[in-house]
Amino acid sequence: MDFGIQNQTDEQQQANKESSNQNVNEGNKKQSGCCAFLTVEFYTPYFNVTENDVIQRIQGTFLPLKPDFLNLIRGNPDLWGPIWINATLIFMITAIANLRQIDEEKENQSFVISYVPQATALLYIIAFGTPIVLAAVMKFLGVDLSFFQTICLYGYSMSTLLPITILCYFQNELFLWLIIVYGFANSSLFLIVNLKEELDKLQIQKKYIIIGIVVTMQLSLYLFYKLVFFSYVTE
Repeated sequence: MDFGIQNQTDEQQQANKESSNQNVNEGNKKQSGCCAFLTVEFYTPYFNVTENDVIQRIQGTFLPLKPDFLNLIRGNPDLWGPIWINATLIFMITAIANLRQIDEEKENQSFVISYVPQATALLYIIAFGTPIVLAAVMKFLGVDLSFFQTICLYGYSMSTLLPITILCYFQNELFLWLIIVYGFANSSLFLIVNLKEELDKLQIQKKYIIIGIVVTMQLSLYLFYKLVFFSYVTE
């Protein structure tokens, strides 16, 4: 009798496994059709993360010398974190920039709404456009990293701007440049260290081409960030 129960259980497990594989195959077929990227189903797997996953990934960006972030996301890259990190930055830029302006102009206090479209355009173009270009270059040079893995890695690297934006409230030009330099160094190291395993597989020339692109795009991001949103200083 015991053997009969065990055999029945094994059969049920096998049936469940076959059913699960069938569902996976059906899901893959839905995503592999023509113009699949225009469907909601295509992007659904990239929002399959929990709150703890997102928090853990954000925390990892502040440990740039710990090269395990890419391994953490390799099997499950997400778009949830990059989208909401940039949405939060848009709100914070608008709030902090207006607070600074109100403090400077005691007599003429007004809320500047133009920061919202400016921040939205700048951040989302950089957050998604730059990693797509980087991923294309890396694919061409032989790096085995998908577009979504690159977008996820780069999107989370922008977490460094969250505390920097808050600190930009303080109207001291030297202090502002110091935190901008910190953000540039932290995010650049984070990206390079986590790409190191893949870059080491390339020839030295190709490796330095990618490192140069990463450093250049991070420098451009932080200079734009400082000069566009926090360039005014009380003399």
